[in-house]
Amino acid sequence: MKLRQAVVVMLVLLLVAGHLFWGEVAMSPSEVLRAATGRASSELHEVVMHTVRLPRTLAAAASGMLLAWLGLLMQTWFRNPLAGPGVLGITSGGSLGVALAVLLGWGMPTWLGASLGCLAVLLLIGMGARRFASPVTTLVFGLMISYAVSAAVTVLESSASAESIQTFVFWGMGTFGKATLWQATTLLGLVVVLGSWMRWRSAWLDAWLLGEELAQTMGVSRTQMNREILLLTGLVLGWVTSVCGPLAFLGLAVPHVYKFFHSERGHRDSVMGVAAWGVVLALMADGLVRWTDAGGGAHWPLNAVLAMLGAPVVVSVLWKRTHDWS
Repeated sequence: MKLRQAVVVMLVLLLVAGHLFWGEVAMSPSEVLRAATGRASSELHEVVMHTVRLPRTLAAAASGMLLAWLGLLMQTWFRNPLAGPGVLGITSGGSLGVALAVLLGWGMPTWLGASLGCLAVLLLIGMGARRFASPVTTLVFGLMISYAVSAAVTVLESSASAESIQTFVFWGMGTFGKATLWQATTLLGLVVVLGSWMRWRSAWLDAWLLGEELAQTMGVSRTQMNREILLLTGLVLGWVTSVCGPLAFLGLAVPHVYKFFHSERGHRDSVMGVAAWGVVLALMADGLVRWTDAGGGAHWPLNAVLAMLGAPVVVSVLWKRTHDWS
């Protein structure tokens, strides 16, 4: 087991190094280290490192960890292995915010529009969740909001210009490449917050998998847990969406990749492993995007690459569950 953990750590380090060392501007390993610490020998190297490579690498790694944890959290909360971070419809709020900013020409940055849209949907779901006794009812309510938001976005697209529609479509493809250093730093801050909460509430999450009624007899406060999960999921997912776009499959697939390679199932024991695999899949997907860009041929959108990596995992889960049921 320690060998598997060492292999995952090595994969993370290799992928991070590849992101920092590889690019159109040639830089030696020593120059990369100097540029990363603000002691670059040329202004070009420092600009490339601090505005392109470092923010992109940190944003990909942090988003991978956050979405992986949210995927694990949603699968625990709903006790459904096919639940992902987007099941509550919060990302649809980000799409509406960007649609209002871009398609209607409000002039605000896309990350700000996405943040406001996600926050608005989070508030709606939060008000509705106070009246619902079950997370499943909250899920259905979030899906209905998502459908309504999608309809509103379609109406906006029908009367928008070709240029604004193109901008909106490109945002929906997802990317780590537009993150600034301060945005990547805030994502790392959320990693600390969500990771600490996952370890702090690990006993509650383990008990929740046994059933809601049994968990309450073990000291789990259903109301408090639902409130904390909803708040953290909304804030974290909203900020990731605003910075990187609506990323698909990553949060859904990573927990299953972790379970394939590791036997630990307790939340406290699996938090770091799930995070590491989130970093691996996020950096692998972004590396493939960068490789297609460097080839000068076709640009592969990030969400398309994530779908190619994540869809086989989902299919394998469905296949296994069908086999088990039969």
